[in-house]
Amino acid sequence: RAWRAAAPALATWATALGAAALGDGAVLTAPDFPAALLPAAGAALVFCLALTALDGGVRATADGLPLHTAWRGLLGRALAPHLVHGLAGLMMGVLWRGAHGPAAALLVLLPMYLSCWVFAQYHHERAAHQATIRALVQAVDIKDSYTRGHSERVGRASVLIARELGMAGDRLDVVRFAGILHDVGKLGVPTRVLRKDGPLTPEERRIIELHPEYGHEMIRGIGFLGEARDAVLHHHERVDGSGYPYGLRGEEIPECARVVAVADAFDAMTSTRSYSRARPVSTALAELERCAGSQFDPRMVAALVRALAHHGWQTAVTADEPGPQVPAPRAPGPLAARTEEPA
Repeated sequence: RAWRAAAPALATWATALGAAALGDGAVLTAPDFPAALLPAAGAALVFCLALTALDGGVRATADGLPLHTAWRGLLGRALAPHLVHGLAGLMMGVLWRGAHGPAAALLVLLPMYLSCWVFAQYHHERAAHQATIRALVQAVDIKDSYTRGHSERVGRASVLIARELGMAGDRLDVVRFAGILHDVGKLGVPTRVLRKDGPLTPEERRIIELHPEYGHEMIRGIGFLGEARDAVLHHHERVDGSGYPYGLRGEEIPECARVVAVADAFDAMTSTRSYSRARPVSTALAELERCAGSQFDPRMVAALVRALAHHGWQTAVTADEPGPQVPAPRAPGPLAARTEEPA
């Protein structure tokens, strides 16, 4: 609370200094249009720069992020709303001194009210999006209790990777949605196959391998997910072309899908389930590095290693009941190739 009160106060103080430097006292106390545009625009810019510096600084301190990462995208997101509101305030001042007098407040506040209403509608829509995603994830968790919590952790790991790659803003949201929803296609897989403790038959494995396509079909009509839909479809592709469902290789695989693939495999290896025991984080990272270039994009693996060096990782037990401890059979190829599916 002290920080949230101090940051705008410091930014406002810096803004006053900037406005005074750009315009004389007459302009500031008796604004005339267009003479007041320069100090007003300068004041809004200084306010945004101050807030960006303060917010980025506290993020870098609290989260251990490099300054350029903590500051990335903050100024761009702050400029538009503050310039608009600053212009509205300037309009009120100019109109108030003209023929309209106090009625100028109505001329300005009505558009401001409409702007706030649109902003509130945007947040309501965003909350509805989040509720839709939570409902889908809960449905998967209920159907496949052995991987409960896996989707949320994959979303978190995907965001860690994305931040290291320089993604920000809406792109981070898309990556998080992709990680959370990557297994939604399991809703189309028979429960007996998902919960089978022993090895899968070839037919059962083919059924499991359909879940990316099921997931893509389920969410392709949800417009706000954007490229997260491609990540759901392609998160089991491998950079050497041996993955599924389409055998894409290298850069053919969407970037978001390459991020989720690494996050998915990492959480699968570091989580204890009814059919496998968790591996230490260091062991899981070593396995990812071993498979980089064949199964995983080396850039994504390196980003995860850097992110965990800054933030660490808390492993989790995802099975609700103890169940028999059946060792996880190794499929042909890299050990990390088997992720969340019982094999």
